Amino acid sequence: MFTKQHPIRSCLFALSIALIVLGLLFLVNAMEAAPIFPAFYAIENVLAKYIVVIITMACGIMLFSNLSTQIEQDKLRNGLTIGITTFSTVLTVPLVYVFIAIFPLKATGKMGPVGQIMTLDKILAGFEAWFGSGAFLYVVLVFMLLLSIVFISFPLLTGVLAVKGKTIIVGKQKNGKFGIGLGPLPVLAARAAADTESTTSDEDAGSAAEE
Repeated sequence: MFTKQHPIRSCLFALSIALIVLGLLFLVNAMEAAPIFPAFYAIENVLAKYIVVIITMACGIMLFSNLSTQIEQDKLRNGLTIGITTFSTVLTVPLVYVFIAIFPLKATGKMGPVGQIMTLDKILAGFEAWFGSGAFLYVVLVFMLLLSIVFISFPLLTGVLAVKGKTIIVGKQKNGKFGIGLGPLPVLAARAAADTESTTSDEDAGSAAEE
C-alpha cells in the first residue's frame, strides 16, 4: 500500500487521515469541549460548526474508503474497509440521534442528558436562526433526518459489498441497459482479467509447442 509503486495513493491516504483528524478536532470545538481553534470555537451558530465537521469528516472518510477498495492485498483491503466502515457508522449514529431527538425537543422544550452532551438545544437554535420556527423548519428537519439515514446506511452497504468483493455500478449494465447494479471491485476485475489472459497465453504456448 505505502510503497514507491503507489506514491499518489500513499499521499491520498495521508490526506484522508489528516482530514479525519481535522474533522475530529472540529467536532471537539463544536461540542465546546475545548477551544482548539479559537476562531472556529467563537462561531456563534453551532449549526455552522457541525456543517464544517460533517463536510470535513465526510471528505476524509469517503476518500479513505475509496482508496481502501483499490488495494490489491485481500486481507489488507478488507481490514481497512471494515475499519473505516465501522468508524463511519459509529460516528454517524449521533447524527441520526440528533435529527430524531430534535423533534420532541422542539415540541416539549425538554432534552435528556445525551441531548445536553450533543448541545441539542443550540443545534435547534441554529436551525431556527436560519430557517425560522414555522412549518418550513419541520420540512428542513425531516429532510435532514432522511439525509442522516442515508449517511449511515449507504457507507455501511458499500462497506459490506466491498468486503464481499462487489461494488455498486451506475451506468451501462451487462444487459446493455442503463441502470444500477452490482459488479466486482475494479481491482478484482483487473486481477481476473490478468488471470484469464495468463491462462490463455499458457494455452496458446502449449498448443504452439505441440505443433
